Amino acid sequence: MIEQSAKVVKFDDKTVWVEAERQSTCSGCQVKQGCGTGMLAKHVGKRFSSIAVIKTSDVSVGQQVQLAIPEETLLQGAFLMYILPLILMFIMAAGARALNFNETIEIFAGLGGLLLGFYWVKLNLSNKKDGFQARITEE
Repeated sequence: MIEQSAKVVKFDDKTVWVEAERQSTCSGCQVKQGCGTGMLAKHVGKRFSSIAVIKTSDVSVGQQVQLAIPEETLLQGAFLMYILPLILMFIMAAGARALNFNETIEIFAGLGGLLLGFYWVKLNLSNKKDGFQARITEE
């Protein structure tokens, strides 16, 4: 289970909106002084993400809560968002190549596969939205 603390900013009958600080691993890194990412994080400052969560218990504005999401859910979501569209891009481009189309058609077939993959992911995730959402575990 991956956990993150967050603060309740508003809520209604079914949804709680929380604000969570984006975590950076720079604080534990040995080379943060010479790293571009560490320097950028230092100058940009704290950044927050607003997250909508299904309301399972009574909360109040300003309350600190603990959010959790299972690791396997996070890995499955990452696969769907990143790997699947790339696989479809390569399959479509390879199919155009196998059919002896010219290079321009191969490029457009690859881009079509990429867009088809993103569209499929969007449809798939919108049907399983509850399974990919973080949940409030502690108050």
